[in-house]
Amino acid sequence: MKRIQLSDHFTCGKILLFALPSIGMQIVDNTYQIADGYFISNYIGEAAFEAENLIFPPLLIIMYVGLMFGTGASALISRELGEGRKAEANRLLSLIAAVLAAVGVALSAGLYFLLPSIAGWVGASEALAPDCVTYGRVLAFFMPFQMLSMAFHPLLITAERPGLGLATTLANAAANILLDWAFVAGFGWGMRGAAIATGLAWLVSAVIPFVYFASPKHALHFARPRMDFGALGKTLYNGASEMVDAVAYALVALIFNLQMLRYLGEAGVGAYAVSEYVGGLFSAVFYGVSMSIVPVVGYHLGKKNLQELHSLRRNGFLLMGAFGLGMTGLCLALAGSISRIFVGYNEELTALAIRALRLVSFSFLLGGITTYASSYFTGLNQGSASLIIAVVKGFAGPLAAVWLLPRLLGADGLWLATPLAEVLALGAVGLCFLWWRKREDEKVREGIPAEGEGQ
Repeated sequence: MKRIQLSDHFTCGKILLFALPSIGMQIVDNTYQIADGYFISNYIGEAAFEAENLIFPPLLIIMYVGLMFGTGASALISRELGEGRKAEANRLLSLIAAVLAAVGVALSAGLYFLLPSIAGWVGASEALAPDCVTYGRVLAFFMPFQMLSMAFHPLLITAERPGLGLATTLANAAANILLDWAFVAGFGWGMRGAAIATGLAWLVSAVIPFVYFASPKHALHFARPRMDFGALGKTLYNGASEMVDAVAYALVALIFNLQMLRYLGEAGVGAYAVSEYVGGLFSAVFYGVSMSIVPVVGYHLGKKNLQELHSLRRNGFLLMGAFGLGMTGLCLALAGSISRIFVGYNEELTALAIRALRLVSFSFLLGGITTYASSYFTGLNQGSASLIIAVVKGFAGPLAAVWLLPRLLGADGLWLATPLAEVLALGAVGLCFLWWRKREDEKVREGIPAEGEGQ
């Protein structure tokens, strides 16, 4: 089958085919973390498992700096490619990688020394704090590699090699699971061994794409970089929504857990964990499609191909709407079976998890559309619009909803907070597209064929 290129016309089917490797990558990222937790929980102990879950959100915020660089650069580089400026695209790729490596080293050093304080900030007790610090400090050494790895994934899509991104993620997962088995289950190295296994897996996922980009045989490759502060600023601006996602995840998870304890006790935290796991797997599909579309939109923006930009928006929304409808139906139908897999040992908790899944499932109806819209604006190099959607969807909307709805509806309001946040995010999407259409009418149409005209 002919390899899909950024210059192609993207139907719903072609969007899905192009995104399949990224969808797989996102799903693998979700599933192998479960295996990681399995080894920690079963071979080190429950306390170590709790420590790992407490310290991971702050680490995730640092990792997502890499994704911010990669996604933001993807939009810029694809636009350069669309304009036929391949040399500039290669120099920009090299500049982003070099700057991110330096930023990664600096952030990792700061993380290493601040970890005892961070453990206290996330609420680790005196018993859990040592494991938090041990796990986090080992990973701090490997953090620059993970940041580069997360940046390289969207850049491989820009290079029209999403399959290599999937292969890299599979190699990461396999290395992590095998090394966990060896270091934790086999050698008994405890929390330090689990962290070393994860860190070495990060190294694998950074080296593979680095070797690809280092070869001048490939159309997109490393070249002599040239300092361009404007491009760096635009990169951060475009990728800011991904950074907001990471910070929002850490803060929202904390607030949700506190509200669960307040209204439902510890059982609420368990039910919330089940809903988050299922939501994470379904959201992997949304994020996989959305991540893939960024360089496609950027390329056709560079080509000034307004007709294809409109087609990408329309077909993407149709695809995400269909996925959302199917996922909602699937979650409603399988809520009982899913809940029993995770918490079937406790009937009360199982009933609560079923209730949670059935109410949370309605967020999937809109979740794909709002995720796609945010990435679409990133591809248009409109970081402000992408950031607004991300803030409403991942931060302001959930926090407002989880504070207000339980006061009005009781415990059910906790589970309806996520669907309400998606409704608010859809409103933000509508406003952003109204703004973009006005801007399009005023500026973008200059020199661009009107929709419906020949290309």
